[in-house]
Amino acid sequence: MSAFTYRSLLSVLSLLSCFFSYCQDHSLDYYISKGVANNPTLKDLSNRVRANQYDSLITRATYLPQVSFNGLLMYAPVVNGWGYSDVITNGQQFIGTLNVSQQIFNKKTREVNYQKIGLENQSLENSRSLGVNELKKAVTAQYLAAYSALEESGFQNQVLSTLGDEEKALKVWVRNGTYRQTDYLVLKVGIMQLERNIRNLELQYRKEFANLNMICGIADTAVYKLELPSIEEQLRQSEEKSPLFRTFIIDSLKLQNEKLLIDRKYKPSVTWFSDGGLVNNLPSDIYKNFGISIGLSLNLPVYDGNQRKYNYSRLRVEEETRKNYQDFFRARYNTQLKQLKDELDKVRSLTLDNEKQLETVKQLVEGERALMNTGTLSVAEYILALKSLVETVHEGLQYQIRAQYILNEINFLKQ
Repeated sequence: MSAFTYRSLLSVLSLLSCFFSYCQDHSLDYYISKGVANNPTLKDLSNRVRANQYDSLITRATYLPQVSFNGLLMYAPVVNGWGYSDVITNGQQFIGTLNVSQQIFNKKTREVNYQKIGLENQSLENSRSLGVNELKKAVTAQYLAAYSALEESGFQNQVLSTLGDEEKALKVWVRNGTYRQTDYLVLKVGIMQLERNIRNLELQYRKEFANLNMICGIADTAVYKLELPSIEEQLRQSEEKSPLFRTFIIDSLKLQNEKLLIDRKYKPSVTWFSDGGLVNNLPSDIYKNFGISIGLSLNLPVYDGNQRKYNYSRLRVEEETRKNYQDFFRARYNTQLKQLKDELDKVRSLTLDNEKQLETVKQLVEGERALMNTGTLSVAEYILALKSLVETVHEGLQYQIRAQYILNEINFLKQ
């Protein structure tokens, strides 16, 4: 019977992992790409960005010459001296004119309005970037949860296979009188417990895998073997590029833009207008009443009850609120990032300690197995050593997955 070694187990798991990876791509990147492609919220934000482009075109169109047609046919009869005054109505009117008007000298106003639309577009794009990063974090966390159950199930299956070989050998030793029947039952109970653990882990894996598919919008009931995720710590983005901080920057720019829009309302506006067509009140002279007109109109606000002053005060309050949120978020952000880095360092330290412990436990298992083969060690003690090995490997896997979870959180903050 070949000696049980931890290295051989990892080799088998590695080969199986390579085989499944070759058959079908189910890496973390695959699920992230599926999640981003299928998420309806992200699609909604993308469509709103597209729709916002039409708002820009609509705004531009309002500054072009506006053309309209006005028509009027009116008759005001006077019966026995009763009726509208002819001085007012001329008795009858027929009007049909084509009118054109356009606001001029409004370059600054146009620029401010275009800036407003541009800021709204930046806000939508930033919201989508933030949504993508949040989805990546959620998918990664769920992927790690599923992978953890899969890896632990795979390792315990290997231990079960080894115990199966031990069971066959122990039957012979019991018949030879080297071990008692109770020793065999102890081993059998250990095998049954391990089989139950494996079934629970398989159920857990199916549940976590189904949740992963739901998050990514994948309609597939099949269960595949996941690959080992590789998450590396990213470089921190500057606040100007980070979606987490750009939200506050864009909000500040929006408030500045709103102040400019308020100011533009108090600037004089000039509009040119022209019309051409027919204006007539005597049908007999209708051929004489074709003509055109052209002119300018000026609008200059004088007094509106100090609305501008009140609007300025409102914007100052909103800016103060925005700054309070930004300062609070920055302080919490720096604290959270520091805590995560400290936790990552501790987990990595625990991982190194676990690796040292694992080497000792492996030596213990191999030594006690040799003693059991000679009949000088009870099966219960050997089972206890195997449980210690399983627990140590479990702890090591949990440290490994925990480090990946922390890196996932750190990378989300550093986006």
